[in-house]
Amino acid sequence: MARSPRERHEPIDLRSAEVVLAGAQDLLPVLRAASVRAGVDAARMRVVGVDGASQVRESADADLAVIAIRRRGDDPAFHRAQEAAELLEPLLRPGAVRIVITVSRATRLVPKLERALTAEVLHQLGAATAWSGVRRPFRSLRTRLGTAGLRTAGLRVFRLTV
Repeated sequence: MARSPRERHEPIDLRSAEVVLAGAQDLLPVLRAASVRAGVDAARMRVVGVDGASQVRESADADLAVIAIRRRGDDPAFHRAQEAAELLEPLLRPGAVRIVITVSRATRLVPKLERALTAEVLHQLGAATAWSGVRRPFRSLRTRLGTAGLRTAGLRVFRLTV
């Protein structure tokens, strides 16, 4: 049985795209530094803390949202990611790419992990905006090892569709 084609987002140019960074207060500085290193224009970046924030009162048309959530005990990170994405809905365009990073409670983001995390987020962005759902961006052996290192350190990166 053939799969129906999914709607794809057009490729995102990070130098000119509106980007929303959201997450736990201790992870936001790391996200901001990694975003600037990846080529996001700091003037087009909006940073929102999701710890205890009840409602976003602004509106914008961001193409990309990167959400970082720290996993605690039994609290499922996927549900917290879904809640954060719904909280950020006024800031995003319909069909915007949402990438979620979950970090275990004990993990500290050291510079080597930050570089691997940046590479994985860029890969997820490339996969979300690929022209064809059949052909995904290639992962080199070095990228695969970096992804395995992220998993070992307690980080997970995935795309979320609301």
